Amino acid sequence: MLKQKIEHFEVSGLSGFKSVELIKIKDFVKISDILKVYHVFITENKVDEETNRVFNILNNDIIYNINSNGFISVDDFDDADDKGFENAEDYVEAKKGGYHNYKEFVEFRQSGVIDRNVYKKAQKTGFVDNFDDFKKKLELNKKTIPEDFDINEYENSLKLFQFANERGFKDYGDFAKGFFLGFTEKIMMDEAKDKGFTYAKDYIAAVSMGFDNIREFQEATHLNIKNKIEFKMFDRLRKISKNIHGFDGAQLIEALKIYENGKRLSIKKISELIEQEKEKCKQCTSEKGIKELPEWYDLKLNTNADIEQFLKTCTEFKDYGFYDEDGEFFEVSRLSDTTIYIDGSNVAYADNGNKKENKPQYLNIITLAQHLKELRYKDIIVIVDASLNHTVADPLYLSTLKQSVQYLEAPGNTSADEFLIENAKKNKCYIVTNDTFRDWKAKDSWIFENIDRIRVPFLRNSNGTFSTPSLDLIKD
Repeated sequence: MLKQKIEHFEVSGLSGFKSVELIKIKDFVKISDILKVYHVFITENKVDEETNRVFNILNNDIIYNINSNGFISVDDFDDADDKGFENAEDYVEAKKGGYHNYKEFVEFRQSGVIDRNVYKKAQKTGFVDNFDDFKKKLELNKKTIPEDFDINEYENSLKLFQFANERGFKDYGDFAKGFFLGFTEKIMMDEAKDKGFTYAKDYIAAVSMGFDNIREFQEATHLNIKNKIEFKMFDRLRKISKNIHGFDGAQLIEALKIYENGKRLSIKKISELIEQEKEKCKQCTSEKGIKELPEWYDLKLNTNADIEQFLKTCTEFKDYGFYDEDGEFFEVSRLSDTTIYIDGSNVAYADNGNKKENKPQYLNIITLAQHLKELRYKDIIVIVDASLNHTVADPLYLSTLKQSVQYLEAPGNTSADEFLIENAKKNKCYIVTNDTFRDWKAKDSWIFENIDRIRVPFLRNSNGTFSTPSLDLIKD
């Protein structure tokens, strides 16, 4: 049922009637409906030099009236009351601007926004309807409010919408989800999420420390590590220490790997070397600038006895040196990765069936040398007995062999094995041979400690080629 239209009439005055003055426009409209009187007479009432318009309903010699409060019609007055407007001026302005209620009108006016489409967008994206809830959440979550956000600057939903919109948030839900996790930038929130971060404070702290993933940042925080550079140092030492050597042991291994080849280091010298390496990890821990090892540093070599035991038992030293218990020194002995020796006589006699009638062959040595060149070795030295040339089945291949390798015969008063071992020992090189030098181990402590480290067994394949499995592993 349509609402009855109220007609308005301007009159100069009404007199001779009893008067009932109403306070609320709703009561005035209700009386109009009850009496079914829809003719309103408009009079003017002058008070203190101000002229007020008055709405009047006449029924049975009684006038029901109410101050118009500046409204032109009862309908506008009633509509304004429904929408929360307190005066006609705001109502008229809001009506011209197309605002639906007083709250909307005030927010829009306070925001300083000219285009009402902005307000419509704020409504559509949930900022208007959820603004009161947002303020309640602020009170409950003060500790999570981003540091760069001042609630006093965003006293209405439009300003909050503009803040969120300028920072890339698509709607209130998207904004609130990030905001109460500490994010005020959509792009930062997405970046943090991609890298596993939940809270902005963690992500910001991680970025400032140089971290780009949550796992490293959390581990660094737990270990009181200050930045990514320090974490890399920690992580590298952790990996090379393998959780068994300690970080000081790992640093010693790394230092000896590049120490001058052939040098002998006493326990005292090694202790000094360890201290030098530890200095690289020390940091200033006080205002006085005193450097100390960080809390995360795993220290195991505290005494000379610890160092000596480590040198004796650590298997990783075998690739670049050995500890002489009798002499109480560590000898740096890294094997060359470009020069290698071949036990020529041993290789020449290699065959498939190991038949007695098989004669040695230079071709075997040539084929093996080619295999070694394909690995990485540039300088190949072949040492043989002087008598080999008188027993080979293919003496004509000797000139070919000498073109591809350095060919040496043991001196007349020296065995080929002795000459081979001494040269390999001096030049820190591998020896390709299937001879185990069992007799020599009993004669020489160095050979006993190192021959298995420098000896490279070979295989002669059925197609005549050679392979050296242990060198293949080293190459990889």
